[in-house]
Amino acid sequence: MHVLILGARAPACLEWARVFDAAGWRVTVADSLAWPLARASRAAHAFLRLPEPRRSPARWIDAIAAAVRREHIDLVLPTCEEAFYLSYGKDRIPCRVATSDFDLMHRLHHKGWFADMTRDWPVQAPPTRLLQSPDALTPLHDSARDWVFKPAYSRFATQTLIRPEPHRLAEVRPTPDQPWVAQRFVAGREHCSYSLLVDGRVTAHACYHPRYRVGGGSGIWFEPTDPAPVRALVERLGRDTGYTGQVAFDVIEDDDGRCHVLECNPRATSGVHLLGARPDALVAALLGEGDGVLASDGAPRSVALAMLLFAAPRHGFTRRFWRDYGVAADVVTRPGDRAPLPAQWLGLVEVAGRALTRRVGLLPAATADIEWDGHPMESMA
Repeated sequence: MHVLILGARAPACLEWARVFDAAGWRVTVADSLAWPLARASRAAHAFLRLPEPRRSPARWIDAIAAAVRREHIDLVLPTCEEAFYLSYGKDRIPCRVATSDFDLMHRLHHKGWFADMTRDWPVQAPPTRLLQSPDALTPLHDSARDWVFKPAYSRFATQTLIRPEPHRLAEVRPTPDQPWVAQRFVAGREHCSYSLLVDGRVTAHACYHPRYRVGGGSGIWFEPTDPAPVRALVERLGRDTGYTGQVAFDVIEDDDGRCHVLECNPRATSGVHLLGARPDALVAALLGEGDGVLASDGAPRSVALAMLLFAAPRHGFTRRFWRDYGVAADVVTRPGDRAPLPAQWLGLVEVAGRALTRRVGLLPAATADIEWDGHPMESMA
């Protein structure tokens, strides 16, 4: 069996490559970057350079379809936001594609629409308002400190304003094509879930607390947790929608123990690292062939290099940080597969080059070619 795993720049792709390789599959990883992280892994038997999906979704789908036919690929698995382009064009891919339908993924991706979906779910979103013009912000100026403002399509919290001073709302310029949401602020402990579903049935589930982050964005240290309401949330999504593929939720547990779901990511996230200890079982869960629900082994994981670069300057003077750093297994390096460690630097140089040539920041440059922000797809006919 042969799997094509997309988003080779992501640690999640590296995890999946190792899982499929350990399960006896042939593994090809793919990306529009030339030197993505997973390319360096011994688990990747081949690498496929793809066009940038945001610039030309049709060319990107054509390249995947051609590779599937040429290399006799049995399964295509996305890991990043290229999942939306893949879902949109999956009818042209002549093999199994591990995504749900595009319209459902769009509803989950849009933070305002997703909040509406949860109104009668066991875990609901905090009060959320869709903002489609600057005038929509006017009623919120006096209470801005009670709200969180973020684009309806966004990632990494790079534009998120948490309980801002009212004058900062001048930075927010929502439009019908690029809407924002205002969501009532809820204090508490954050949980990030990651699950696999097949036709609405939950086949694998993990949840973690991101104790350390890159700024206010992506987690880099993953402490396993398992709140029952979060499991109920995933199960409700499956029953209501028949979802297939990978899905993740960001949830806040308040001081009273009540959970509130903030947003949904219908793609892979760092939670996959908590499920990779049983490769055969995880592949079976993805394909819907396992029994029961695969769960985490309960051991913490981390992105060790990111911990040193981004968390140590702030937390490195505490004993707890170094204890946490020492007990968590690194998701990038493994015995016998350490080449991805230096490959992180090569990938960083490539992304930095894109940032310079495209005149954007480093973090936007890392995902600008694969992001989907609700813009119309070009015809794939």
